[in-house]
Amino acid sequence: MVALRIAAGVIAGVSFLTLVGPVVGEIIATLPPFFTRKGVSAARRLGVPYEDVAFLNGEELVLRGWFFPAPTMAAPAVVYAPATGHDQRSGLSLVPALHAAGYHVLLFSYRGHGLSDGNRLGFTYGAAESRDLDAAVAFLRGTKGIEKIGVVGHSAGAVASILSAARNPHIGAVVVVAPFNSVREVWHTSRPPIVPAFFYDFSLWVAKHRKAFTEEDVYPLHLVERIAPRPLLIIHGTRDKRITTSQAEQLFTAARAPKALWLVEGATHKGIRSPVLDVLIGDVIAFLDAALRREGGELVLRPTSDPFLVRDDVAVEQQSTQDDLSSLGAWRRQRTAIRLHAFSQSY
Repeated sequence: MVALRIAAGVIAGVSFLTLVGPVVGEIIATLPPFFTRKGVSAARRLGVPYEDVAFLNGEELVLRGWFFPAPTMAAPAVVYAPATGHDQRSGLSLVPALHAAGYHVLLFSYRGHGLSDGNRLGFTYGAAESRDLDAAVAFLRGTKGIEKIGVVGHSAGAVASILSAARNPHIGAVVVVAPFNSVREVWHTSRPPIVPAFFYDFSLWVAKHRKAFTEEDVYPLHLVERIAPRPLLIIHGTRDKRITTSQAEQLFTAARAPKALWLVEGATHKGIRSPVLDVLIGDVIAFLDAALRREGGELVLRPTSDPFLVRDDVAVEQQSTQDDLSSLGAWRRQRTAIRLHAFSQSY
């Protein structure tokens, strides 16, 4: 009898932990980082002129960030949309190159992130965050008087970029790094094999009701076609275990031209943002230049700068001396190339 009670208690405890674990894990995984005094000074250390900015979103929450002005106000602007668990600081590595290329840059934090108002436990995987991105674009247009605007986003920030651009005609170019195609798909991609799908379905149900969003609110695969005729660039790593390469391929297929897909072999979900995007920023700027500065000109849909050599739609593989993508310095020092497949379709 005692043994049965112990067994029943163990089963109940394991069931409880299995049920509650994914819910707690979701809360922890989406917590924003603390924005300390050191974070406030991060922009200053770049040595690029900037100003602190604040603007309202559609829910009357104050969003805050940094605006790095270009030498001329007539220049186009780029807004960076951070990934899950990140704030405006995550875009800092892109600022020097964009600023040197003559772009305004806006880095901002979503609601509940950084110094912005809002619930720190309310991240919605791109649903509410895309509306914050709408507000950022409206700020650039209304307050700064900037007409030509491109967005760059990573992970859930990439999804927010797709959702925002699908309804916002004022976004002229979209660069998305490691986007997922639906919240349900990415939810189950990240599920450990030993955890039954039912428990993750339950945790998703809890997240949707607790944060007031629906699966259709976070379904970029259904909306990505609306971005055209504005150009779309998708960049994804083949070793991304959080968001599978097939999801990027599905988004590329669903999108209408002009569009491009760059698959970087060996890049993980984290590595595709840094160092890969930092290395590719020159090619991204060429894409943005063609989209925002050269009306009627030929779009740059394939990377062309070293360390990538591209022939037609498939990259030429050079001899690689380093497979680890964790060190940007080593990349630049050793001039290491990796295989990159580029697929594109023009107007």
